[in-house]
This record gives sequence, structure tokens and C-alpha cells, in this order.
Amino acid sequence: MSGPTIFQRRDPCWVPCHRVERVLAKPPSVSKWAVVGFVSIVVLGLVSCAAPRPYAQPTLELPQSWGDAGMWQALSVQDVPANPEWWVQFNDPALTVLIQKALTSSTTLTIAKARVDQARAGLQTANASTLPQLGASGRVARLQISQYRPLNNYNSPNWSTVQTDIAPLMSASYELDLWGRVSGTVQASKGSFEQSVVDFQNVKLVLTTDIATNYFNARQVDIELGLLKQIVQAQEKSLDVALSRYELGLMAALEKSQIELALDASRIQYEQLRRTREQYVHALATLIGQDANSFVLQEESSPRTLLRPALGMPSTLLLRRPDVASAERAVAVANAQIGIAQAAYYPTITMGSSFGYEATQLANLYYAPSRIWSFGPSFTLPLFDGGRIDASVAFSEAGYAATVAIYKKAVLTAFQEVQDAITGFNTLEEALAKAKAATALSQKIYTLAKDRYEGGLSTSLDFLQAKQALLATQRQETQILAQRMLVQVFLIKALGGGWDGLKSTETLK
Repeated sequence: MSGPTIFQRRDPCWVPCHRVERVLAKPPSVSKWAVVGFVSIVVLGLVSCAAPRPYAQPTLELPQSWGDAGMWQALSVQDVPANPEWWVQFNDPALTVLIQKALTSSTTLTIAKARVDQARAGLQTANASTLPQLGASGRVARLQISQYRPLNNYNSPNWSTVQTDIAPLMSASYELDLWGRVSGTVQASKGSFEQSVVDFQNVKLVLTTDIATNYFNARQVDIELGLLKQIVQAQEKSLDVALSRYELGLMAALEKSQIELALDASRIQYEQLRRTREQYVHALATLIGQDANSFVLQEESSPRTLLRPALGMPSTLLLRRPDVASAERAVAVANAQIGIAQAAYYPTITMGSSFGYEATQLANLYYAPSRIWSFGPSFTLPLFDGGRIDASVAFSEAGYAATVAIYKKAVLTAFQEVQDAITGFNTLEEALAKAKAATALSQKIYTLAKDRYEGGLSTSLDFLQAKQALLATQRQETQILAQRMLVQVFLIKALGGGWDGLKSTETLK
């Protein structure tokens, strides 16, 4: 028979004391697999609610082609391969040399390249966050513990001790990307890197087209200076004849004064053109990364090659423009930023582990009793932040809407520039044809005046005036030709670079 049983209060629920102690000492156990299963269900449920934000490129309504169907046809992008060295089509060695210098020494390109390297490093940093992080730490210290530190046990008093602490430690951690925060960061960094690459291409395109524009403007000034010099010489001869006729009473003072005024105006234009040429030359020096004071561009009248689209030009060709591609990549980055902001609603879970040794003497450091280790997850979950995460998500969504609008604006601007170039091609070709006809007519008048002068049927003044009229029409023709050259460069820039559809039609001086 067992020993006496002590009962507590005599009430309808008497319970033996030893049974109470047994119940309190051993609470009902819960299976560890049940706990793991419950946690797994919760985690999977949260994961299903926080899938990474997908990206879809904004849709745009693009027309199939531009303008005259006979000139602009609908093709696929594969039918129009890019020609990165578009400037060679102009058959101008001096222009090629300038652009090659710029590609190697331009400070603008150097800055753009540094931005690309910076974005590449940022992408490498983001990719590193997808891998486990390993580290080593340790301490070697001689320390004293306070006797009056808080007690761990009221029955065991503290003592002040002096001892050595040696603890080498290895640690590892890895963030579980359950909500897409890490992958979103990688996507954003990748988009930023790709955007920096196309920005570099855009800087290169703008740089080379600016060089071509300033170069052709400088060459146009060279041609006009040569024509103005001939005009001034002809006007000086006309003035000499006018003075002689005026002294003989064969010309009125008003007519003589008009010839003098025309000569002064031509001389003023000549000096203004010389100043304009210096400005173009200084701009070229800066573009190629050279001191403007030491840069020299020899005056010459090189032949100019006219280009005209010989193939169809699809509207989708604009999507390869660097500025349009950069705007599209900015949209992708903004989309990823929304996913990163939304991931802050969910807990950050990090798996961590550490292993090392700790001892008071080096001789006892690497024994089994000196080992210290830990392993397990840790997490942080926002419970109340005053609306910070909501504001961050709203900020990212507003940024996304802005980048979409910027992308659409870039495409519309591209259409505008191409349409302007097309209009320029059509109108300037008509103007150039009329200018050639005017020059041919002036040439006939000049030839007739020359024959009449040599035959004694007209004065030298009539002959010199006919020569001035011929030089003026030639100058007008060369100015229109210069505008035609600039439209070619503008179209190349509007199309995002070289295009094999631009074919040489003729070469003119």
C-alpha cells in the first residue's frame, strides 16, 4: 500500500498534491514536427501573397511608316542593320579623323564610361546579396569582471575576476528572398546598368553628330569665305570703274554710293564669317577633348556627299534610339522599385550560423568543451511604422508613372524629329533644284555679259555686276546644300545612329 496521500482543500475538486506537482512539472508536450508544419504553412501563405512584381514594357501605338509610301515603306527591324560608323558614308577623311580623336580623348565620353563602370559595380553589389555572406571574427582580451554586476542568482554572489578571453569565430548568414526584395534589387541594378550602357551610346551618338554638324558648318563657312572674297574683288573693280565714270560725269553720285555701300556690306559679312568659323573650330576642339587655343582646322572646300534613303524605314526603328531605350530601362527600374517597396510589408528572414572556440588559455582553445556554435533563423517584421511603408510604395508608384510618361514623351519626340528630317529632305531637295536652276541662269547671263563686254557692246560695269550676281546665286546654292548636309546628320541622329538604308546619291562641292 502506498504512503499517505495529502489532500488540499476539501471541496468537490480534491486533487492529490503529488499529482498537482506532476502536472505542473510536465506540461503537455507538442510535437516539433507540428510546430515546423505550422510555421511552414504560415511562410508559404505569406510567400504566395508576395510574388515578385512582373514587368511589362509600356505599349505604344506606332504607325507602320512615315510620309510618302513610295519613299518610306514598312519593314522589320531585322531588315535595317545598324551602321555604327555612319560618318564614313560622307567620304570625308578629315571628318573621320576628328571623330576618331573624339572617341579616344573626349571628356564627355570619359564621364559616360565612368557612369557605366559605376553602374556595373552597383550590379555586382546587388548580385552579391543573393549569395551567403561568410565572415571571420575573433577577440583576444585580458578583462576584469565587476563584482557588483547584476546577479544571476540571489543565492550565488558575484565575485570580481580577472581572466583572459580568447575566441576565434566563423559566421555565415543568408537572407531568404521569400518576398522578392533581393531579386527586385538585382533587377533594379541590372536595369540601371543597362540604362547606363544605352546612355553611353546616346552620348556617343550626340558627340559624333555634334562633331559632324560643326565640321560641316565650318566647311560651309570656308566655301562662303572663298565666294565672298571673289565678290569683294569684283565689287572693288566695279567701284574703280564707277569712280572713273563718276569723275567723267558719266555716273550719278547715288549710283556710286550704292556700289560703295554694297562693298562695305560684303566686307562686313566676310569678317563676321571669319568670327563664325572660329566659333565652330573652338567647338570642335572642345568636342574632341583638345585645347581650343592649340587646335587648327585648315581651310578647304572638300566635296560633300548627299545621302538619300533608298530603302523603307519602319517606325519600329525608333525603338533602337539610345534615348528611347534609356527611357524604357528607367521604366523597368521604377517597376522593380515598387516591388522592393512592397516587400517591406513582409518579414525579413535571415538564416545565420556561427562556429568557433572560446577559452581562457590558448592551450585549451581547440578542445571539444571549448567549442561555441549557433544556428537558426532570425526575422524582423514591421508592426507599426506610422505609414512609412505605405508612403514608400506610393512614392515608387508615382515614380513609375512619371517614367512611363517620360518614355512616351521620348518616343513622341523621336517621331517629331524624324518627321522634321523627312520634311527637310523634301523641301530642301526642291529648294536645291531651284537654286541649281538659278545658278545655271546666272551663268548664262554672266557668259552673255562677258561676250558683250569683250565685243564692245556693254561696259565693264555691266560685266562686273553680272559676275557679282553669279557669285551671289552660287553662294545661295551652297548654303542650301549645307542645310541639306545638316538634315542628313539630323536624320542619322533621329534614327539613333547609322542606317544602311541611307545611300549615297551624288557628291557636290
